[in-house]
Amino acid sequence: MAIAQFLDRVLRLLGIAILAAMMVLTFADVVGREVFARPLSVAPELTVMGLVALVYVGLPRVSATDEHISIGLLQGLFKGRAYALKSGFVCLIMAGISAVLARQIWIHGDKLGAEVMILLDFRKAWLAYAMSVLVGMTAAVFLVRAGARFRSAARHRGA
Repeated sequence: MAIAQFLDRVLRLLGIAILAAMMVLTFADVVGREVFARPLSVAPELTVMGLVALVYVGLPRVSATDEHISIGLLQGLFKGRAYALKSGFVCLIMAGISAVLARQIWIHGDKLGAEVMILLDFRKAWLAYAMSVLVGMTAAVFLVRAGARFRSAARHRGA
C-alpha cells in the first residue's frame, strides 16, 4: 500500500503544480495582453499541454478513489454480494477499455514521430506517451479495484 500512497501523493502534487502553473500563465498572458498589448505567444500551446496533463494526471487518482461521476439508476437493484460482483465486473471492463486506450494513444504517439508544436518546438509524441502511461496506470488501478470487489463478494458469500 505504500507504493499506492506514494503514487497518489505524487499525482496529487503534480496536478496541483500543473493547475497553479496554468493559473500563473493565464494571469501573465492577460496582464501582458491588456496592460502591455503583448500577450505571451506560447500561452495557447502551454495551456493546451497543461489541460491535457491535468486531465490525464487526475485520471488514475479519480479512478483509485472512486470519485468519478456516476449515475446510479440501477444501484438500488444490487445489494451485498451482487453489488460487489457488479462493481468487480465494471472495474474489469474499465480496465480493458483503459488498456486498449493506452495502447492506441501509444500507437498515435508513434505516428506523430518528430512532429513538434509550432512555437515551443516540443515533440507531440512525448505528450502522447505520457498520456498513454497515465491511462495504463488507470487500467492497473481498475484491475486492483476489481480484485478488491471480487474479494468483497467472496466474503459476502460466507456471511
